[in-house]
Amino acid sequence: FREKEEIFLFHQGKGKKPMAKEWFTVKECLGLPGFPGSEPAVRERLYKYSEGKEGVRRKRVKSKAEEFHISVFPLYVHRYLDDSGEEPTPEPISLQEAEPEDIWEMMFRLLTPEQRKQVTGRFKVRGMKAVFPFLFDDTPPR
Repeated sequence: FREKEEIFLFHQGKGKKPMAKEWFTVKECLGLPGFPGSEPAVRERLYKYSEGKEGVRRKRVKSKAEEFHISVFPLYVHRYLDDSGEEPTPEPISLQEAEPEDIWEMMFRLLTPEQRKQVTGRFKVRGMKAVFPFLFDDTPPR
């Protein structure tokens, strides 16, 4: 019962917890997992996510900045947008929550700078088969 009472008070605005933030600027999205590292690229990604959806983009009050509603973000980044101040606990990302391009970018970002050099160098010199030999294998996957 106590838990229900706290939830009720929170929804009435009487709880002590702050309301969760719902609008985010491009700058606030820099560094999110699976997101590009530059403002123009993040902006382009957010435009893509908000394309065809009404009421999910707005101009920030007294600013040139544009804000995007949390509903346009993939589910896997919601926990990183939480403003509670707590570090998000890493959870496996389901394939339904991330676009294939996002998954590729996340995999690349997880590599060390040295590994990135090796992978890109190998790809430039020897092609896809050198980086992903299993794709060209005739043996069935395990």
